[in-house]
Amino acid sequence: MIEVRYERGVYLPGEDIWLDPWDAKPLAFVSHAHSDHIAPHDEIIVSERTARLMQARLPGERHEHVLNFGEPTSIRGLDVTLIPAGHIFGSAQFFLETKHGSLLYTGDFKLRPGRSAEPAEWRHAQTLIMETTFGLPRYRFPPTEQIVGQIVAFCRDTLETGAVPVLLGYSLGKAQEILCALSDAGLKPMLHGTVHRMTRIYEQFGQSFCEYERYSANQVAGRVLICPPSVVRSPMLEKIKDKRVAMISGWAVDPGAIYRYQVDAAFPLSDHADYTDLIRYVELVKPERVLTLHGFAAEFARDLRERGIEAWALSEENQMELVLGSGERTRPRVLLAAPSPQDAKEVREGEGAFAGTRGACGPQSEFHAFATVGETIAATPAKLEKVRLLAEYLRTLNTEQLAIATTYFTGKPFPQNDLRTIQAGWAVIHRALMAAAELAEPEFRRIAMSHGDAGKTALDALEGRTAPESFSLAESRELFESLHKIRGPLGKTELLQKR
Repeated sequence: MIEVRYERGVYLPGEDIWLDPWDAKPLAFVSHAHSDHIAPHDEIIVSERTARLMQARLPGERHEHVLNFGEPTSIRGLDVTLIPAGHIFGSAQFFLETKHGSLLYTGDFKLRPGRSAEPAEWRHAQTLIMETTFGLPRYRFPPTEQIVGQIVAFCRDTLETGAVPVLLGYSLGKAQEILCALSDAGLKPMLHGTVHRMTRIYEQFGQSFCEYERYSANQVAGRVLICPPSVVRSPMLEKIKDKRVAMISGWAVDPGAIYRYQVDAAFPLSDHADYTDLIRYVELVKPERVLTLHGFAAEFARDLRERGIEAWALSEENQMELVLGSGERTRPRVLLAAPSPQDAKEVREGEGAFAGTRGACGPQSEFHAFATVGETIAATPAKLEKVRLLAEYLRTLNTEQLAIATTYFTGKPFPQNDLRTIQAGWAVIHRALMAAAELAEPEFRRIAMSHGDAGKTALDALEGRTAPESFSLAESRELFESLHKIRGPLGKTELLQKR
């Protein structure tokens, strides 16, 4: 099989090519023009539409191999074919055939047909590298027509009250899909400047939209305003006194989404594959090996293994596998991403561990094991299965660990009869994450808005920017006790930053 590594991007060492790396590389495939997938590479492989969008978003000189969809092309001796990904305008998947086997890399993708992106296709491949943003069973989206109907109804109801409906979606991809959704509704869209700029590029390639206007502060009455999420607390929106704001995101299926985004409504129109489509895509490609990336990568890989498919989380340092034997006392064991078949067999049988895709493995962590078990339980719908998983984990703990873990599983840092509180809200955590990762405010807000979840935001902000360390349950208790004792947000922020 083709050798695959992961280091802030997928790397194929035998072919010496990177796939969607975070940092500038000599040769890279760029799947689409979203900001988290582009960098100032020396040489790139792209679709024609992504090349044009990338020039608008990241100007500069670079050598571009612009490929048409479905046409096999030889680049540096590599037999490459790009096929549509269905994610956004111009988004592509990377199909590679070598003497060592075939590989299909999805980048961001979706199977549900959209109105502003080319429909996704697929190829049979020995290795499938796929994004798994919504890789939990609870992320199953309603039919697109139903969501669009709800968005249109929201806009009409808002306009009838004399207010301005504001729809939040990324300026590239989501905003154009929203614009297409409004085409038959008889509404008057008004586009934020960045949305307008991207939409004009779509039109240069023949994409048609309903009639729209560019944003004008004095003419918003009676219009449907389409903006990127970054404007949600901007002076631009604050000047509109009567408005109702809706977030358009796949994360809207999560309970409490309107409170997390601080909006009036949220609709789960996504440009990513949901859980159903992720499973379906694996069935279509029929790979011998699946490597998962992003989102719930470890959880989805585990689901595939339970279906008899070899699958490993590529972008995670390690993942917990609870091996449940007949009457055996189960112990947590760490599996690292993307093993060879022989290595995988050894780890499943408890023979040892092997090097991960980032090189040397970080120290195993009690707290990581606790957190992974918690995620596993949360993703399990059956109550009896939750009880079984929890019981198997608790059997592995000593007396001190047991007292701490059982308290944490109640969702509180201290026992119920202990009235102490931590008083470390999102503002404190926000500042601590920014300082620890050395991120500027705009970049951190971009990360936070892309997830809508504090835990995922923390992982994205810290991964690759800090050095993970082992963290025991006892150390976590000491941290919570110290946070309680420290008075004032500055001291709490400093403590969290150091930890």
